[in-house]
Amino acid sequence: MDKGYIYIMTNPALKGMVKIGYAKDVELRRKQLSTTALPYEYEVYATYETSGSLEDKKLHKLIDNLNAELRISKNREFYILTAEDAYELLEAIAIISGTKKKLKKVKLSESKKQKTKRPCVNFSKCGIPIGAELVFIDDPSVVAIVESDRKVKYNGEITSLSAISKNLRGYSVSGPACFTYNGKLVCDIAEETQWKGI
Repeated sequence: MDKGYIYIMTNPALKGMVKIGYAKDVELRRKQLSTTALPYEYEVYATYETSGSLEDKKLHKLIDNLNAELRISKNREFYILTAEDAYELLEAIAIISGTKKKLKKVKLSESKKQKTKRPCVNFSKCGIPIGAELVFIDDPSVVAIVESDRKVKYNGEITSLSAISKNLRGYSVSGPACFTYNGKLVCDIAEETQWKGI
């Protein structure tokens, strides 16, 4: 059987959540996931070497059996767990199976941490004017109007894109990754303007 890894990944834009998946090459998978759809790169928290492919499906089933409400969506690999709680679950499996040496917690270097930090989206620095309409990617009928550099108006209330996204999706997520301006994700616009070179 081919060697692979169950991984636990985090992303600063997905607060309170982890992604638990499987890959033969975890770093390659991390890079594939770190697209412009989110303002930050994924970070590998831990890996667990396995002897078979798609061993993460067994772990997904175990978590679902323990508490199905922890999974964000039935066909997605995102869980409402802290990285440490997810690690402790893998650690228990590794200890019970006598394979603890195959479990590795990854230490994120300080330089990597600094590289992924970006300031909050500033609409004016992104070339998005006050009064602009920002459209929610899950439902085009949800429109927020830019009120200031960082705030929008939605349903008569001054708020943020992240607050609207959390309310509509039911979990914390980066608002700029959930709204578009003129058909382009706000986070992608920030990448090309405000965050360019960061």
